Amino acid sequence: MKKLAHPLIRACALALLAAGLGACSNSLLPTSVVPVVPATVSVEQAELKLEQVRSQRAAAEARYANSEVTCYERFFVNDCLDEAREYRRVTLSYLNAVEDEAKHFQRKASADARDVAVAESVRAAEAEEARLAANPTPAAVAAPPKVKGPSTKPTLEARKAAQAAKLARIAQEEKAAGPERAANAEAFAQKRIDSEKRQRKVEEKKAASAKKAEKAAKDAAAAAQPKEVKISK
Repeated sequence: MKKLAHPLIRACALALLAAGLGACSNSLLPTSVVPVVPATVSVEQAELKLEQVRSQRAAAEARYANSEVTCYERFFVNDCLDEAREYRRVTLSYLNAVEDEAKHFQRKASADARDVAVAESVRAAEAEEARLAANPTPAAVAAPPKVKGPSTKPTLEARKAAQAAKLARIAQEEKAAGPERAANAEAFAQKRIDSEKRQRKVEEKKAASAKKAEKAAKDAAAAAQPKEVKISK
């Protein structure tokens, strides 16, 4: 029986992974080797994805550990180990992509919620100031005029300035994260190139083994042929 080729291993790994993460989405199985993760649409879905990623990652590591033990009991040890490593690499690569997307959604959702809360606070303050301006409290006739001290409550301008500063800080953080995302993409591309190189080496090793076995079979067949014995008259 022929050994499974790496493309088939990748397909099986991703199929099993999609089955484990099926509660998040019915389309989590990518159509190519490069992980393609559907967009998260809610905080609850992001939390569910992260929980299942942790479970699936632990299962993948356990499966790889068991595969190593099993491979050393087989005749083609290196081929078996290569297949186990490839299955683990594909699985963890996809899980990492799912985890990154879910965490990014969580960060964005948290920032959006803070922005909404600040905007609501500003609107409430503006409404309160408008109400006070339209209905000023009448001063007591008998009471002496009171000297109003400096207000400790932030003014509307101060709140707006704080909101603008916060939005600028968030934009700066997103901009600073750009090089890191680019570096991660470059590292992933390099890992893919290295994986393809390892796959080619495995295929070359298999071809060499098959050629060697074919030659040995031909030599054995030639040796088994009866030799013609010449009888001199």
